[in-house]
Amino acid sequence: MIVPMHKYSFLLYHAGYSDFLRDIKKMGVVHIETKIKEPTEEMQDLYRQIKEVEQSVKKLDWYTPDTSPEGVRFPNGEAVFHRLKEIEKEQDFLQHHRARLEKEESQLMPWGDFNWQSIKRLETKGLKFRFFTCSAKKFQTQWQIDHYISLVNDESGIFYFLKIDRNDADISEFLEEPGVEQVYLPQSSLSEVQKELAELQKKSKKLHTELEQIAGNGKTQLIEYGNSIRDKVSEQNALLQTTDHVEGKVRMIEGFVPETKKADLDQYLEEKGILYISKVPDQEEKVPVLLKNNKFAKLYEVIANLYDLPNHTELDLVPFFAPFYMMFFGFCMGDGGYGLLILLGCTLAKRRIMGKMKDILTLAQWLGLATVIFGSLTGTFFGIPLINSDLPVLQGVKKYMLDTNKLFNLSLILGGIQILFGMVVRIFNVKKSQGIRYAFSTIGWLILLIGSGILFGVKKTGWISKPSAEIIQYIILGVAGGLIFILNHPKRNVLVNIGAGLWDTYGMISGIFGDLLSYIRLFALGISSGILGFVFNQLAMSLKPDNIILGPLVMFIILIIGHGITIFMAALGAFVHPMRLTFVEFYKNAGFTGGGKPYAPFEQHTSKA
Repeated sequence: MIVPMHKYSFLLYHAGYSDFLRDIKKMGVVHIETKIKEPTEEMQDLYRQIKEVEQSVKKLDWYTPDTSPEGVRFPNGEAVFHRLKEIEKEQDFLQHHRARLEKEESQLMPWGDFNWQSIKRLETKGLKFRFFTCSAKKFQTQWQIDHYISLVNDESGIFYFLKIDRNDADISEFLEEPGVEQVYLPQSSLSEVQKELAELQKKSKKLHTELEQIAGNGKTQLIEYGNSIRDKVSEQNALLQTTDHVEGKVRMIEGFVPETKKADLDQYLEEKGILYISKVPDQEEKVPVLLKNNKFAKLYEVIANLYDLPNHTELDLVPFFAPFYMMFFGFCMGDGGYGLLILLGCTLAKRRIMGKMKDILTLAQWLGLATVIFGSLTGTFFGIPLINSDLPVLQGVKKYMLDTNKLFNLSLILGGIQILFGMVVRIFNVKKSQGIRYAFSTIGWLILLIGSGILFGVKKTGWISKPSAEIIQYIILGVAGGLIFILNHPKRNVLVNIGAGLWDTYGMISGIFGDLLSYIRLFALGISSGILGFVFNQLAMSLKPDNIILGPLVMFIILIIGHGITIFMAALGAFVHPMRLTFVEFYKNAGFTGGGKPYAPFEQHTSKA
């Protein structure tokens, strides 16, 4: 459900305004109304700082925390942040320096470790040393006769050789030889470059160790520093949304408070003697949304938040789609063995997980349970079709298992139920936001669809005579037609309503059939996961070697890999497609509008390690 909100307008003398902001910040109940959306330059700078701090916290997650007492310590989170920025710059420098040295090392490696100082001393005596490469096929032994050439290395079909000449010698003719390329080497020896690389490696390792120590001892401080910046932003925003009156002597600010927290705020305001006005917000206002659901439905809020929040004038659809989503997930997975793995895995993982992740694991437990139930109905267990098994123990329950034809029909039946249920929700949605008269058209369609369906079933059983059935059908058509074509909008004339009713009829007929066919995906995904598991079982049996040791081992490996792939693909489809049915088919038929913004009270931020 959506918690009702109350709009407050606070009027205060300027001297006590800072104390008031401090007090309501501690209470953390007022969502300040945003009238000026463009942040100040100071707020923009603070937003950039928050983003940088968040990135720093994420980077610390890459390192194994070192909480040893001899680790680095910082006086506050700001010092941690600045040190991290310095380390980042040092790492960038080391990375670029390492890349340059590694390039020099690769250039010097074929030539070996030689002393440049010795070469330079010989060059002062009138000699010139030049380095060349040439492919082995194009290297000519005649060159060694005509010139003073020393072959240094032969690597991967490339000759590396040194040519020694006098300083004034002309080598232009030699450079024109096919395949000859002169090489200009770095002015450092190979050992010097490798020594520098080793030093850089030590520095990089030292920085890595320091980051591990910061991850263990300074992460909490860094998070607190980020929260302090958020507090500054919220304070700046509160001042930005404040309007001055009576030459700045009086200040006014407006905000929204949930009904569940209204009593505490009213008590504080009365004790402090603060002038305020409280009222129910108008429907046109942008009111923040706070959801409050039971333990089961609350688990599915994480799925609803992937789409959009409802606005404050409509119903919260989470409690209404939660059971359907659970059923559809189990239908799409369709294998009792996979569901059992999910259920057991999440149960064990919950013992070591805390916070929001624990709620997600609880949700996965429910989804795993639904998979076990639907897997039992389809008679599929790790790709084994139990419905075709001849085991005596299963003979008594096989009659309750569903074959493919029944699964197909079940998917359409569940789809029809959710569509009709969505239309019922739509009536209450429209009633809440506009009034019951605007829901007459939807009521008419429900009377037509449900009434005709019930009448058809009664006729099939023979409980009612054909003439009586025709009279009842005419009554249903008359009542439904009046609501759909005449009373569909209370503020339009009859002719406009009839035209709108005809257009609505076209959209409703095409829409319902299209929506209903969308639920066939439940059937398709349900049998596909079972078939894929069965295929991997067959592969494991057919590909295993005829060896008492290797046979079971190969079969086990194929089964683990195969069923692992199947579980991943089936879980992905079972997560996405029921979500699509929820957000497209159900939300549309339930008249979901959306556009709500989350309730974000002006409060003191606390650290979350």
